[in-house]
Amino acid sequence: MKTNRQQSFTGLQREAVALVENKQCDAALELLEEGKVQYPERLDRIGHWKAGIYMLLGKKDRAVTELQQELDQGVWWNPSLLEQDEELAPLQGSEEFQRILSQCAERFEEADRAASAELETTGNPEADVAIVALHWKGSNAADFAAQWSDPVILERYFFGFVQSSQVFSKDIYHWDDPDTAAADVTSMYQRFYQSFPTEKKRILAAGASQGGKTIIELLLQNKLPEVESFLAFVPSFTDVDKLAALFGDQDVSDVKGCVITGDEDPFYEETKKVVELLQSKGADCRLMVIEGMGHSLPDELAENLQEAVDYLE
Repeated sequence: MKTNRQQSFTGLQREAVALVENKQCDAALELLEEGKVQYPERLDRIGHWKAGIYMLLGKKDRAVTELQQELDQGVWWNPSLLEQDEELAPLQGSEEFQRILSQCAERFEEADRAASAELETTGNPEADVAIVALHWKGSNAADFAAQWSDPVILERYFFGFVQSSQVFSKDIYHWDDPDTAAADVTSMYQRFYQSFPTEKKRILAAGASQGGKTIIELLLQNKLPEVESFLAFVPSFTDVDKLAALFGDQDVSDVKGCVITGDEDPFYEETKKVVELLQSKGADCRLMVIEGMGHSLPDELAENLQEAVDYLE
C-alpha cells in the first residue's frame, strides 16, 4: 500500500485510524512506515502511533523497539504522553520502557530551557487585513500556518503565526500558563505589528482550540490594545465561570468577535455559554455553528474566514 505523496499528514492519520478500526493493523503499520519517508519531521507522532498498534497486536518488544529506534534518531516525547497512554500501560513496569522515559525527560528539560516564543509571517503583506494567530495545543506555528495555506486565504490576508515558548513535546507547544502565554503573545504581536504599515490595515486576533481560548482571554484583559476584534475556531473552554471571573464587571462593549465551532465539537456546549456570556457583558459576538464539524478547522475555511472577517468589519 503506497502513500499518496500529496496526502496531508492529517489524512495519513485518519487512514491509519480507519485501518486499525477495521482490524487491519498490519496495513496500518505499513502505511505509517511509508509515512516516515513522506513526513520525516513527524517521526515522533508516527513512532508513537506504531508503538500503540504493536501493543494492540500484543507485540510488546516491537513496541519498545519502535520507541527506542525513534529516540536513537533524535526523536523524543513528553514523558507524560507515554505514561498516560493506555495502550502503552502494560510497558510501565519494564526496565526498557523506564529507560525510554528517562531519556525523554532529559530531552524535554533541555528543550524547555532553550524554548522561546517565535513568529512566522505569511500571506500578502499588501492585504488590507492582518491576522495574528495562535496555534492549537500540541502544535506549532509552522504546522498551524500550513493549515491556512489555501492560495485564496494567503492572497486575502497577512498572517503572523505566534508560537508559544511552553514546550508540550518535541517541536510542539501549548498555552497552559496564562502569564507566559500573555508575555509570548504580546511580545510577538508587537514584532508583527511593527512589520507593516498599520494605518493601512485592520488587525484581527485569531486562534484555534486552546489558541482560540487564549486569544479571547487576552483581549478581555486588554493585553492587545490595538486589537478589538477576535476570531476563535473551536475554542477549548471547559469552565465559563472562570472566564466570567477573569473580567468581572468590566465593560467589554468595545470587543467584537466571531466564534466558529461545530455541533460535534466536544467543547460545543461550553462554547455556546461563553458566547452568551460575552453578549451579556456587551460584546458584539457572533456564533457560527457548522453542522457535523468536530474539533477541527472547517472544510470551507476560506469561505468561513471571509464571512467572519466581513462580520467583524
